[in-house]
Parts: sequence; C-alpha cells; structure tokens
Amino acid sequence: MTDDLRLLLKRVQAATGRDKRLDREIALRLDEAAENLGTHPTYTGSVDCCLELIERVLPGWHWHVGYGPKGIMPYASLVRGDARFEAIAPTVPLALLIALLRARISN
Repeated sequence: MTDDLRLLLKRVQAATGRDKRLDREIALRLDEAAENLGTHPTYTGSVDCCLELIERVLPGWHWHVGYGPKGIMPYASLVRGDARFEAIAPTVPLALLIALLRARISN
C-alpha cells in the first residue's frame, strides 16, 4: 500500500488544481467511507473535503494553512505530537493532500 500512496503523492504533487480522476484515486486509496458510498468528494478542489478526510484518516491531528515563506504559494501542515508534515502547493486543498499523504506514508 505504501508504494500506491507514494505514486498517489507524486500525482498530487504534479497537480495544479481540481482533478476528478485524482479525486477518485484519493477516495480509493484513502477514504473507505466515500468509496463504500460510491461517491468521490472533490478533495482536490475543496478545503472542506480535505479537512473531513484528514479527520477520518488522521484523527487527532492538527492542521494549519497559510502561505509559504515567499508569501505566494499556499502552505499546509499537519501536526500530532512530535510528528510534523508540511507542503507547499498551487492550492490549499493540494497542500493539505500532500501533507496528509506524507503523514500516511510515514506511519
């Protein structure tokens, strides 16, 4: 499964915005609840969908979003205890997804 998540991470890192195919892949690999319902939320286009996914996949983790060091690209971090995963991406949902995938791959 880790190899599948690494491939998914590469696809999310290459994304520039909302992508329905990527949303389906995220549901398949990470969101059993959505996959069982036959729905595919717009993770790549919705901060709310990403935050709901984080709550299901990484319960108890804290999130933060803002702008990266240059103040241009969105930034996201996920933290729990000493574990911290960060990402910079073209959109906030993509930054959240990258941080989420990094956290899942490391666990």
